[in-house]
Amino acid sequence: MSDQSQIFQSTDKSRWKTTKWVLRAALFVLPIIAAIFFMGIYFTNKNKPDIPLEGAAIKKVLTDSIPSYRESSLEKEYKGFKKAIGNKWSKGLGCGQVLDKPLDLSTSKYFSDSLGIRAAFYVNWDASQSFNSLQKNIKNVNLIIPEWLFIDPNTDQLYNTIDPKALKIMQSAGVKVMPLLTNNYKTLFRGETVRRIITNPVKRQKLIDDIIAVLEKYHFIGVNIDFEELTLDSDRPLIEFQKTLYQQLHAKDLLVSQDVIPFNDDYNYNALSKYNDYLILMAYDQHHAETKPGPNSSQKWIEAAVVDVAKKVPANKVILALPAFGHDWKTKNKKIISVADVTYQQAIANAKK
Repeated sequence: MSDQSQIFQSTDKSRWKTTKWVLRAALFVLPIIAAIFFMGIYFTNKNKPDIPLEGAAIKKVLTDSIPSYRESSLEKEYKGFKKAIGNKWSKGLGCGQVLDKPLDLSTSKYFSDSLGIRAAFYVNWDASQSFNSLQKNIKNVNLIIPEWLFIDPNTDQLYNTIDPKALKIMQSAGVKVMPLLTNNYKTLFRGETVRRIITNPVKRQKLIDDIIAVLEKYHFIGVNIDFEELTLDSDRPLIEFQKTLYQQLHAKDLLVSQDVIPFNDDYNYNALSKYNDYLILMAYDQHHAETKPGPNSSQKWIEAAVVDVAKKVPANKVILALPAFGHDWKTKNKKIISVADVTYQQAIANAKK
């Protein structure tokens, strides 16, 4: 071996000392950097919006062209909002796309802006959450439909549960109020109560008089009728009731709307649309406590429901109502043990478990 020194060889020990200190510093600093990196990832995920499942679902709906499940006949017929809307726009037929026909969804003097009605239901039975949601979101709506009018099945008389604090917020915000009249009493829909009233001319007129009195006293713009689980022999009594109510309220410049259930023979959509300013399509409870577990309102089912009602009712009279609640089935050995209603927040929390 030659006595010539190697290129990196040196008798000076300072270089080795420096190298050792650099290595020690690296061993000390690198774990800190790694810790900061992983903590950053953790807190980024933690601070994401509280609906990651919904976001993923929406992304899947908008981007997937091939379903990862066996499609039903209904799902084959309706391929999604995005595709349908895209096809219309590609043909120049998109909503508001035709320049000489500007988009205007208003059909009433009460809703004069071009976007028409942006409504929300309000309930007293979930008071704290409803009230907080009202305060937070009232700026985004122009109509509130509070569940405040009820019928006592023992007397067939109208009574109300108007919340003064909630009403003050609604009126202070300049939002229109259309109270909901329901035949639900103590968690059950009383179809027999509705039958007794609307098939009796005296009771029917008394109910209409009482409705008008409440609307005028509180300066409401009209009433929303929510009669469900009816026990009528035909649809004529309900149509006649709506006709009489509509005529008498319109004479006082008040509006009438009615909630209807998709694919339900209790409601003659075409006839009822003549005696309502709006029909509110309750696109929810596709699955519920009396069915097997399933989605509350799947996209394909909603599309089918909208198409069905649009064949029978003028489009400017249809309001699509979507749910902010769900159902939670508990099963054991593939048998349903119990079913509970859950709020939107509870449904998301349960889905994360």
